[in-house]
Amino acid sequence: MQLLRNWWQGFAGGPDFSNLHKLTFTLEEYRLELMLPYSNIASQEQPKQINFPFRAQGWFEANAEQDWHHYGVHVHTEGWCYLAPVVRFDGGEYGVLWLQLKIKKVPDTVNALNRNELAQHVTDEYDAHYNSEVIGPEGNGQGLGWNTQQKKKLEAEAEEAASRGATGRKDRLEEHIRLQIQNFGFPPLKPAQVVSMHGFDWVFYQERRGESITRTDHYCLPLDKRHYLALSFKHQVDVSSEKSWQQHADKAQLTIVKSLRLHVGPDVEYVAVQHQQG
Repeated sequence: MQLLRNWWQGFAGGPDFSNLHKLTFTLEEYRLELMLPYSNIASQEQPKQINFPFRAQGWFEANAEQDWHHYGVHVHTEGWCYLAPVVRFDGGEYGVLWLQLKIKKVPDTVNALNRNELAQHVTDEYDAHYNSEVIGPEGNGQGLGWNTQQKKKLEAEAEEAASRGATGRKDRLEEHIRLQIQNFGFPPLKPAQVVSMHGFDWVFYQERRGESITRTDHYCLPLDKRHYLALSFKHQVDVSSEKSWQQHADKAQLTIVKSLRLHVGPDVEYVAVQHQQG
């Protein structure tokens, strides 16, 4: 029966919403609850942290990690692999849907409770990192100043060519820089949007490098003026010709976001007070 179902839907694996587990985390006065399908990716489970006192003096900085342009405290990661409907010798992996939860922080100049300010911040943070004049060390720079580095490299090559009388590169320099960043670097993001789902007002934006089909969708929910919760869904595409699993992953993502509950104190839900906070 399962094999027939796999053939009918075009894939095996992925999130199974008939087999859920409940996750609960304490974020200061908030109780965060999520109902997630069990992962079908074998991994060694680390002891799960459930208490995140993100406002405690120095706690955020002591626990935050840099992950490319994202700087925040890891809360939880879960993944669901999509496979070919029948077993293949190559493993038959079509792709993976990854979910990562983080607590992130905004600078003093930004009020995260103002969704428009938060929407501007998430794109500014991205631009500032990859277009930084400071270039990160080779190998572990997390992409810091990557666009700037490529721009300077192309400018130097164009100047060298022009010194030999070949001015073509210099004439087309801006277009070369644009294409290099578009295809291999970190092009500008589309503006973040405020979207309402299941009583929550989220700041939503998407990352996609160049022409890659792999993308990451981010949903951001303010916790206070300085902190927000980020749910990030990476759609890792390994076989781009297969579409059925990608459609399932899109629906699964929305189902997971809608399952989120954020309570303030023992009985009051965040959804009831979020507009008062803003």
